[in-house]
Amino acid sequence: MGGWHPVHSIRSTKSRRLEGRCVALGVTGSVAAYKSVDLARWLIRRGARVRVVLTSEAERFVGRDLFHWATGETVLTALSGEVEHISLARSCDGVVVAPATLSTMAKIAYGIVDNPVALLAVSALGMGKRVMVVPAMHENMMRTRQYAAAVSELRASGVFVVPPRLEEGVAKYPDPLLLARLAAAFVDRGLDLAGARVLVTAGPTREWIDMVRFISNPSSGSMGVEVALEAYARGATVDLVHGPLRVEAPHVVESHYTETTEDMAEAVARLTAAREYDAVVAAAAPADYRPAGRFEGKIRSGQRLRLELEPTPKVISSIRRRPRVLVAFAAEPDEDALVDYAVRKMEAYGADLVVANLVGPRRGFGEESLRAVLVRRGGEVEDLGLVQKEELARRIIDEVSSTLKASTAH
Repeated sequence: MGGWHPVHSIRSTKSRRLEGRCVALGVTGSVAAYKSVDLARWLIRRGARVRVVLTSEAERFVGRDLFHWATGETVLTALSGEVEHISLARSCDGVVVAPATLSTMAKIAYGIVDNPVALLAVSALGMGKRVMVVPAMHENMMRTRQYAAAVSELRASGVFVVPPRLEEGVAKYPDPLLLARLAAAFVDRGLDLAGARVLVTAGPTREWIDMVRFISNPSSGSMGVEVALEAYARGATVDLVHGPLRVEAPHVVESHYTETTEDMAEAVARLTAAREYDAVVAAAAPADYRPAGRFEGKIRSGQRLRLELEPTPKVISSIRRRPRVLVAFAAEPDEDALVDYAVRKMEAYGADLVVANLVGPRRGFGEESLRAVLVRRGGEVEDLGLVQKEELARRIIDEVSSTLKASTAH
């Protein structure tokens, strides 16, 4: 791409994770093709150079000029003697096919390369590049043996298949922002957690005073959701146990909603008793206290009340079978006490890693970034400074992945 293009004004504005990386975006003939314009832009906001390849059917829904505007790059709609599928597969770090029709999914799965997107994807797989596929179709097509067989074959070939959202009888194209988040982690790290099962806790809990009032905290749940997405994009099966979130629980993980701290502890106990987890990341901010007795009905306003509080159960203590890797979080308003508090938490719960972060007014809870310190078993401390939650999630899952590999090697 020569000269200046308006796309430069948005590059890396979300993160720098894909800076210096090229992502080939294959678009096939679905009415959801228009959403891939936003996907391309969100990939660029993470630093990527995006090269778009359209099938002839995709051109019926979205023209090449729109994608040229969105990416600042020439759009391919047919392949020539320049063997563009080879040069793109070689120069790009990953291929994202979104939306992917069942026809193109089957073609990639079985090597039927009679459209440019299928040819590009198969070429990339042959070069060991990372390929992600996002199906979009009517739900009845998803219920077929043909769809199941195509997905099975794609996954056996190392393709990352992101399930669509099932709504109104349609297997819908997921939120482009979510897809860009998943693509960034997958292209960056690949499926290094393939076969692993991870449990993540997220968000606040509520302890009810009466039928309309409760004790809680400002946690949005975004940190836990970022960890869950990072683990999922890198191949793990993820259970997300969460309280009332201010962000959406992603459809790609198994979500377990809880209300009170006791509810969350019971859910964690139930899941860890029934399933063996490779890692548990306790990123939730459950309420530490609850009313000793809940008032019936609604307390009338204007009264002076004395509220007695009692400790809630410790969610991390409810784990029944210890995972191979345990990550705890420690929130502390005093910077000088941050590491000491994290070390005490590590010793109390036998954690392998404690993520210590500063909290307070307009700091930590509900913000996009955290002031964070990693405290590892053995006493090593790494101060990350102010770090985006998405980047912190990457660092946490990097630690999980490396610890799992080291334990397997021994």
